[in-house]
Amino acid sequence: MAPISQLAIAYPILTVLWFVCMMSASPGYEFLGTVVFLMIGPIFVMGAGVALGLPVRLNRRLSRWWLGNWRVYILIAAAGAGLLISGFNVQERQVGVIDGIPFDVTTPHSGLLTAGCFVLTFLAVNASLPFRFSRSGHDRAA
Repeated sequence: MAPISQLAIAYPILTVLWFVCMMSASPGYEFLGTVVFLMIGPIFVMGAGVALGLPVRLNRRLSRWWLGNWRVYILIAAAGAGLLISGFNVQERQVGVIDGIPFDVTTPHSGLLTAGCFVLTFLAVNASLPFRFSRSGHDRAA
C-alpha cells in the first residue's frame, strides 16, 4: 500500500492537475459543484490509483521489479504527459443549454485529459524513491 505521506504530498499536486484539466474541458461551471468536485474528485481518483496499484505492491516479484524502477516511471510519466498534450491540442465541440442559455463551444478533448490525469495519478501514488540504477544498463531479472 502507498505510504500516507506519499498520498499527502500527491494530493495538492493532483488537485491542481485535475482542476486545470477538468475546468478547461468543461463548457460551464457551477461554483458549489466545482468546489465539491475538487475536494472529492482527487481523493476518489487517488483511491482508484491505489487500488489499481495493489497488484504491484502485493506480488513479491512484481514489487521488486516495480519499486524504484526509474525507466518505467519515465515511460509512464511520458505517456501521461503525451495524453495531456494531445488532449489540449485536440478540440471537441460541445453544444447544449446551461440555465436556459444556449452554448456552442470548442473545448480540449475531455477523454484524453482524463486519461492523462489517471495515468499521472497512478504514477504519483505508486512510485517509490529512491530510484534503482543498474550498472549494466539492463535491470536484472528478479
